[in-house]
Amino acid sequence: MKKWIFSMILVLVIVLSACTEEANNVDTADSEQVPADQSGETVTVLMNIQMEMIQTIRKHLEPVTSYEMSAGEGDLEAAVEASNRIANELRGIEIPENLDDDLSADMKDSIELLALYFEERAAAMSEGSDGEEVTAALDTFHQKIGEAFEEVGLHAPNFEKDIY
Repeated sequence: MKKWIFSMILVLVIVLSACTEEANNVDTADSEQVPADQSGETVTVLMNIQMEMIQTIRKHLEPVTSYEMSAGEGDLEAAVEASNRIANELRGIEIPENLDDDLSADMKDSIELLALYFEERAAAMSEGSDGEEVTAALDTFHQKIGEAFEEVGLHAPNFEKDIY
């Protein structure tokens, strides 16, 4: 009986050590596929900028969406003012100095493109236009910010749910 228990413990130890070794190999393989920047502070900086952009939008978006959903029956003046306020506050987002110069320029351009989107949206509401310029501005923004994020190995962000 003692030999049987000892044999079972020995088998259990061997199986557990093999599983641990396999798990260690998987972790190593995953970290080799991740770009070097993704493990550093660059990813954190980009994610913080993205969150600051989203928070800025959400803070003032309600009058804009209310007006757009009301089919022109809502408060146009409040909607235009809110959309322009979002654009101005987006331009106030600061890019940390520790970000690579090219990436910093890309993020500044992305923020400007998003601000232009909100200005186009305000103009479209005021003029009652179909919004082709608005769609084009949003597409340009998504392309620019997507390139910046993909450069460091991140998925391109999609702001669709945050702007409506």
